[in-house]
Amino acid sequence: MFPITRQDEANFPNFTSVKEAKKYFRNRYGDKYQEGECERLDIDHICYFDEVDNQPVQISLYSDGTISVHVVY
Repeated sequence: MFPITRQDEANFPNFTSVKEAKKYFRNRYGDKYQEGECERLDIDHICYFDEVDNQPVQISLYSDGTISVHVVY
């Protein structure tokens, strides 16, 4: 069973930066949170591939400044 549920994901705050999102995960999940690699997926999309206790967490940054977080179940 993964530590982050769909309900948890639905209640994530609206992040305004990648730094803020990563800080949230560090504070909430402590040592279970691991930062991973960063990859440019498109000209206007950078994705950070992190994990919480082996559960993939994708933090996306778009060129307009939008931040989105997707958790893989």
